[in-house]
Amino acid sequence: MPETERSPLLGVVVATLAIAACTLIIYPIKAAAPVDSLGVVYILAVLVVAANWGATLGVLTALVSAAAFDYFHIPPVPSFGVEGSRNLVSLLAFVVAAVIAGAVAALTEQVRAEAALRRGEAESRRRVVAAADEERRRVVRDLHDGAQQRLVHTVITLKLARRAQRERDPAAEALIGEALDNAERASEELRELVHGILPSVLTRGGLGAGIESLVSRVPVPVALDVTPERMPPAIEATAYFIVAEALTNVVKHSRADRAEVRAWIDADLLHVEIRDDGAGGARLDTGTGLLGLADRVAAFDGQIRVESQPGRGTLIAATLPARH
Repeated sequence: MPETERSPLLGVVVATLAIAACTLIIYPIKAAAPVDSLGVVYILAVLVVAANWGATLGVLTALVSAAAFDYFHIPPVPSFGVEGSRNLVSLLAFVVAAVIAGAVAALTEQVRAEAALRRGEAESRRRVVAAADEERRRVVRDLHDGAQQRLVHTVITLKLARRAQRERDPAAEALIGEALDNAERASEELRELVHGILPSVLTRGGLGAGIESLVSRVPVPVALDVTPERMPPAIEATAYFIVAEALTNVVKHSRADRAEVRAWIDADLLHVEIRDDGAGGARLDTGTGLLGLADRVAAFDGQIRVESQPGRGTLIAATLPARH
């Protein structure tokens, strides 16, 4: 169970039930073993609580278990008195063992959680690298199939034109015109390719201008409140792609009547929020678009969350360092 989902109240309830269960279990087995050796039964409760709710509740469980063991099972019963040095030593040994067991269990769970976090971060980095590699391959492919071919054709045509000029061939002028046409088309294809990587309006005008350009192409009314302040290019690009993906989802999936985009800086953090009044039901862990954004945000030590209950619209909120 992830740490953020562990309710302290649930932990107290589980600890109480576990202690009560251990207390009852000891009654039928008293005849088969010395009572001072049965405290180990409570250690099971301590281990369960400590592993799931941490050392603090684990230690408290150990202390309450010792009190229950003393009151219900160590003579004289029922009382908190201890009869005989052997019973006292056994009770103290049980308390120490239970506390140590709880601390070890909590530490083990913490190590496991940290290892899981590292695995998640490593997987996120692998996805980022894979996405970057795929994007590089796409750029190389587009360059090869588009602008590079036109530039090669331009060079060949210019060589033919130079030869025609030397030979006083009237076809030289037509060849130069053809080369110029190919060069202009190559330039246009390069501009389109760069636009696919980062829109020029974003690099020139910043996040506000980039988002305004996005909104101008969205058929849904979108209210804007975006800071005009400039940030590092990588942060602006990440925020831009978050908004772009969110607005794409608004158009394709949410069936929203309106949306809102806000971006502001507070305490050197850029906050980005995109809301809509659509169908909801979006999830961060499904689909490549939002998952890719989560990886990109994580690469800058940022955070992103999605709140999207069915029928209640969607909120996508991200926090990024504004001065990375």
